[in-house]
Amino acid sequence: MKAAKPALPARLAWLQALQRPQLALDWTLPEWERVVRLARRLRLLARLAQSLADAGLLQRIAPQARRHLIAEQRLSQWRTASIRWTIERVAAMLGDGAHPRVLLKGAAYIGQDLPIAAGRLPSDLDILVPRAQIADAQARLVQAGWQMVELDDHDRRYYHEWSHEVPPLRHALFGMELDLHHNILPPVARTHVDADLLLAQLRPSKWPAWQVLEPVDQVLHSAVHLFHDSELRDRLRDLVDLDGLFRHFGAAPEFMVRLQARAQRLGLEEPLALACHFCVNWLGTPMAADALEAIRARGPGRLRRAWLLPLLGAALTPTEPDDRPSRRQRLAATVLLVRHHRQRLPWRFLLPHLWHKMRAGQGAAATPAAGTPP
Repeated sequence: MKAAKPALPARLAWLQALQRPQLALDWTLPEWERVVRLARRLRLLARLAQSLADAGLLQRIAPQARRHLIAEQRLSQWRTASIRWTIERVAAMLGDGAHPRVLLKGAAYIGQDLPIAAGRLPSDLDILVPRAQIADAQARLVQAGWQMVELDDHDRRYYHEWSHEVPPLRHALFGMELDLHHNILPPVARTHVDADLLLAQLRPSKWPAWQVLEPVDQVLHSAVHLFHDSELRDRLRDLVDLDGLFRHFGAAPEFMVRLQARAQRLGLEEPLALACHFCVNWLGTPMAADALEAIRARGPGRLRRAWLLPLLGAALTPTEPDDRPSRRQRLAATVLLVRHHRQRLPWRFLLPHLWHKMRAGQGAAATPAAGTPP
């Protein structure tokens, strides 16, 4: 497979340095100032530092920029060590049990020592257990000192009946939230996933107490996490994660064939097609043309692509450090928020939910507070 020529917007050309770090050697100090500010906000500065360090180029960067890169790299290393420590303690808190315990997203990347684990800035721990065991797991964690965020009756019902996770948990000893899932999408969502299919194909992690999703399911979960979310602003780091997953797992023969089949089995053809589109066209992710065409054929149709791709592109393109989102970006964010709500809840649940949010003074388009359902 050959990498496609990226069609990344010119103002994001610096992202090519994540795969070709030698490009950064030619940046001027004003260019470095812009990249450092932008990459830090996007939580990609440590990733850039890691790419330069892996290539043996970090010491050749101008010292004015290098100190920011090294500082962010150390922050990434500290956060990664913190989440490792948390993962080990949570396993002990959950005790012995025959049911699977699954690391998700960033924790899973660390649990497999994937290349994309280096340079990330993990801020929470996402784990998954079967729905039949989630009440027991939650009770054990609460007994060990984790506390649920305060919610009103409506929001507690939202998590209990409509969501794929329990309310976020916090602990005075750990500097991160713990998100306890029983699925990767809400069971009442327009697109929903049979969690038993995920649990049937788990892989071991480097910690005996923990497992991870099968590689094709990790790619699909990452795509769902990005393209089914309510807020896409400054989410390029998730696209970079997807690029890293494709580059790592996609090197195996027949991976893309299995990925297509799995997406069809789980009903996740659209998020996979969107992930492939932006990874290939923006980041030059290596992908065979026949696989890409097969995935696109099962993704959004021509009319849906005509409005969805520009909206997603506008939302994913970050504003410059001193700018505010353009009118086009604000419109895209609003339309995509409506799309998110329509995908997440059927009308009989969505209308009362939005009414509750408006009465609570938050509004349907507001950014939710920590722990509050969108």
